[in-house]
Amino acid sequence: MSFGYFGLVLHGHIPWCKRSGTWPAGEEWVFEAMLETYIPVLNLLRDLKERNIKTALTINITPILAELLADDYMKQRFTEYMDSLISRAKNDIKRFESDRKRKDIAEFHLQNFEYVLDTFYQNYYRDILGSFKWLQDVNMIELITCGATHGFLPLFESDSAIFSQIQLAVDTHKKYFGREPKGIWLPECAYRPKEFKEGKVRESIDYWLNNSDIQYFFVDSHGILDAVLIEQNNDIGLNTNFGYTLETGVSVFGRNKDTSKQVWDSKIGYPGNEYYREFHRKDHESGLHYWRITDKTTEKENKKLYEIAIAQERVEEHANHFISVLHNELKVFKSKFNTKGIIISPYDFELYGHWWMEGINWLKKIFELIHTHENIEMMTISEYISKYRDEFSIIRMGESSWGEGGHFQVWKNPDHGWIWPYIKSSIKELEKILEVNPNPNDWEQRILKQATRELLLMEGSDWPFLLYTKQAKEYANQRFHHHHQRFNKLLWAAKNFNEKERIALQELEEIESIDSCFQDINTDYFKKQL
Repeated sequence: MSFGYFGLVLHGHIPWCKRSGTWPAGEEWVFEAMLETYIPVLNLLRDLKERNIKTALTINITPILAELLADDYMKQRFTEYMDSLISRAKNDIKRFESDRKRKDIAEFHLQNFEYVLDTFYQNYYRDILGSFKWLQDVNMIELITCGATHGFLPLFESDSAIFSQIQLAVDTHKKYFGREPKGIWLPECAYRPKEFKEGKVRESIDYWLNNSDIQYFFVDSHGILDAVLIEQNNDIGLNTNFGYTLETGVSVFGRNKDTSKQVWDSKIGYPGNEYYREFHRKDHESGLHYWRITDKTTEKENKKLYEIAIAQERVEEHANHFISVLHNELKVFKSKFNTKGIIISPYDFELYGHWWMEGINWLKKIFELIHTHENIEMMTISEYISKYRDEFSIIRMGESSWGEGGHFQVWKNPDHGWIWPYIKSSIKELEKILEVNPNPNDWEQRILKQATRELLLMEGSDWPFLLYTKQAKEYANQRFHHHHQRFNKLLWAAKNFNEKERIALQELEEIESIDSCFQDINTDYFKKQL
């Protein structure tokens, strides 16, 4: 007898980086994720499909990531990147001819690189998005969306910014996946309720989700546990192992703490095991990984060599342990409330394979174990809503995010709070321009469209996050200012279209070639919301 369900959610996101640097920050973010995460997961799901193992996995591919994966320039650059890795692995095999252990690892890398590149062409025809769509269409996964460029929605002071991020996300999702998204991953899981500001009512984030026909989203644990019950339709109270409805009618789910910490926790999380691959140390010549974590306190230069077979043994152990955690949690919930709960475990997609190399095999083992488990079932979020929505209590939530501190301080604090006045003024300026140019001609529309693209890219939550963590701090600073400068150049041209010299065709084409996302963008989305 089933005790309940496992709702695994993977959040795939990389900021726009086409022709904006390569390494250590820039285009290689995408190539590494394609090599280590997206294509291996496609291979994994394809294999499970052939073995009739249902996964019911929920995957978010952010609209801006979808634009990167669909871009022909980026596809070609990925091929060049893979050719380079294959060459480096072959050189390492020769270099380590007299070092059996290192040579085995180099051969392991080469086999993986060649297999991934082969499947990219032969299995998926260079179309990663189309391949995920196929898995959606055969009911292996449910695809959901996110803010168009992962903008931090609660901190936008204009509703046009919230609306444009969400509605453009819906449009982009339909373009690539052939259907409207039922769910959304709010950028940074950041939620804000209805508020009264400067004598005006500002609608909640879920109001705008409902406005775009989105049915559900996720928050961190405290988003649910700190909520207020408005209408109680069961005996559960506030618990992250069940669904809830907000007053707008949108459903919301909270992250389960116990399962999440098995992966995320820096002390007990599986990815930190001493036999797993060390992410941070690379070979000085080839850039390939040859070491295991060893001990978290061990200096990089003293790490021990990676042992493939032992790492796989740890995957088996950790998968079985995770299943036991799931089983116990669902059993307790079922016995206490006499209904089937759902364990929501949301993770960054790129954790699996990229940061935690063994994570792909761990996922495979999880799916295999659940397939034969009599007490645990996989279920997508929308399936769970269809089955249990009438039992959901109605709640009212406060602000929350999954960032440090649980609120908004990661993205807005004294160190990088200077970003938000730039964004606020840019949104207001664009609203004014669109108001006075209701019927632009083709040239004017072209300038306005590019201005909206630059604004969207400026709005990405990645820049304040990288400034906060000091990871790629200078890159984030430059990227934000580059988008702001391009936006201002385009806005200057839009303030008087009659002065043609304000922007030359060649300059506009150059900007368009770099920031070429969202070709079908609707500038009406950026008009002031009345």
